Amino acid sequence: MKIRSKLLLAVLLEIALTIVIVILWAYQGAQDELEQLARDLLRAQTDFAYALCDRYNQRYGGPTEELKEQLSAVRIAVDGYIVAIDNSDTPAKGNLIIHPTNVGDNLNSPRFPHIQKIINRIDRAGKPDRYSAYDEYHQETGARGRQGERKIVYYMYYKPWDWILLSSAYERDLFQSADVVRHRTVEAIAAVAILTVIIMTLSIRKILAPLRQLNQTSQEVANGRLDATFAIDSKDEIGELARSFNKMLQSLQHNLRITQEFEIARRMQTEMLPAAPPNLPGLQLEATSLPATEVGGDFYDFITLDEHRLAIIVGDVSGKGVSSAMVVSAALSAIRFAAEGHQTPAEILALANRRLAVDLQRGMFVAAFCGILDLARGRLLYANAGQTLPILYRNGEAMLLPSPEEGDRFPLGIRPQIDYGQRPLELVAGDLLVFYTDGIVDMMNRDNEPYSFERLRASVHRHARESSNGMIQGLIQDAEAFSGSRDHSDDLTLLVARFEGVPATVRRFEENGRNAAAAEQAIEIRLSLPSQPGFEKMAMEAAAELAQQLGFPANRVEDLRTAVAEACLNAIEHGNKLNLMNRLDVLLRPSAHSLTVQVIDNGSGFAFALPPTLSLERKISGEESPRGLGLFLIAKLVDHVEYKVLPELGHVTTLRMDKD
Repeated sequence: MKIRSKLLLAVLLEIALTIVIVILWAYQGAQDELEQLARDLLRAQTDFAYALCDRYNQRYGGPTEELKEQLSAVRIAVDGYIVAIDNSDTPAKGNLIIHPTNVGDNLNSPRFPHIQKIINRIDRAGKPDRYSAYDEYHQETGARGRQGERKIVYYMYYKPWDWILLSSAYERDLFQSADVVRHRTVEAIAAVAILTVIIMTLSIRKILAPLRQLNQTSQEVANGRLDATFAIDSKDEIGELARSFNKMLQSLQHNLRITQEFEIARRMQTEMLPAAPPNLPGLQLEATSLPATEVGGDFYDFITLDEHRLAIIVGDVSGKGVSSAMVVSAALSAIRFAAEGHQTPAEILALANRRLAVDLQRGMFVAAFCGILDLARGRLLYANAGQTLPILYRNGEAMLLPSPEEGDRFPLGIRPQIDYGQRPLELVAGDLLVFYTDGIVDMMNRDNEPYSFERLRASVHRHARESSNGMIQGLIQDAEAFSGSRDHSDDLTLLVARFEGVPATVRRFEENGRNAAAAEQAIEIRLSLPSQPGFEKMAMEAAAELAQQLGFPANRVEDLRTAVAEACLNAIEHGNKLNLMNRLDVLLRPSAHSLTVQVIDNGSGFAFALPPTLSLERKISGEESPRGLGLFLIAKLVDHVEYKVLPELGHVTTLRMDKD
């Protein structure tokens, strides 16, 4: 048999077989994907319901009618929906709390064995939060809905309210797209097979010599058709040439996929980073992130907490490519959500870690540094989760910031229960902070030697007096000069923060405890307490102790003790509404002639204001509302009291007691 005949026969058989196999593989993959997507849809709806409940719990402390209406309105496929079932150990166990039509019905009965099974399963497991699973059952004749049809459900236990959140839909509705794909695939296989046989039969007599066919295929590849193939099963020279040609095409296709993935990941990274640093008085900020030849996972962010506080985030995720870009998105989302409550850096990292430990795939993690810069106090409070520590340049010396002495340092996402430590840094005018990722210190030269922290510190020292942008460019040029290349194997991220001092519009209190009577400046003591009754005692005792040291009479000390306790309880109960996610800040500011106490909450509760006239007798007799008695008492105990509402930030109660 001639080479041409062998080639034509092999091409005909292999193309027909390849088409059938590829189409069958594509069909099976599509069907599996559709079925998995259908289950993921139920899980996503349940996760949505859980997240919505959690948000309402944090905001309002319990379910609201608005929440129930939102969940009742959700529809899945054709007849699917979301329900909430009471799982408390009360007579209401099994009652429908949320349902499109049957709120109040009890499902904890033999009539609904599938619901009883779910309830028993959660109870046996000890009712852990987020306990979840899939389940399937047939719609029984005695129950509501389409009788005899199979349903798929995904449920999750929401522990704060003892609710079972359950999303369900009929299997036929969810997989109807797969049935359509199956029928169309069978038709496509038959049509393609018939068409292939016809085309190849007509083409056999017209095919030129094998080398000419190879040349034609080469031209197609040159024109951009990388899926072209030259198929032959032969041990002669033509067969060897065809195999080499096909291998080259596979390499081209693989490289093209890598390039496309690289561009997608790079675009995602760029879009997630801040467009520009915030403009805050007393602070210069500059940042840049250079993508690597192979996409990594560097990120940074600026989160403005209020007019004087800024959270600075620098991080790096494990892995590379599109997967790392997706993890960056999840990490930024988790950190931004955690920072909404204005917690400390350690609390922000801990809250973000709990979320990422659930969301990230096994083996993925996020190294992150979180620092909150308080421009009003000239202070940086920072926590670290496995990230490189910033460099501080002060008075001609560049040094690494020390790690927090207490707490864990694990990256985010490894395990859910991690307590991070934090450490304060008192800033002075002219301080320069350089944040960076390991992409710069791990750059290698031709001798396979890393750039290292010491070389970076020396570079910071050389460029510290340049502008922020000029300094960043200088640091990059030094590292690239060391490595001998401008191509980076890892992302390179640099962020420079130059502290110019406390702005003139912000009053800063500095410690001067040895000569308080003559000092114009005063110390400031700040307490950050949980929003829980009982912690007001710490603020009360701190204020009393400071008043005694300042020489206040014993009776005035007791008055101050009572006033501070009342103000703290008012902020905990009415401002923060006992929400442990919100903190209570108490500031003590002594001066030569007075002691000022500020009680600050960051909740959304109502801050009571004093009425124009106060009458204790009218309140006791019932002629006036008893509300405000605590404020009435505060006003009688101190020399000055003031209440302010900070839009979207909380409330401030200011008490002042004078010595004279």
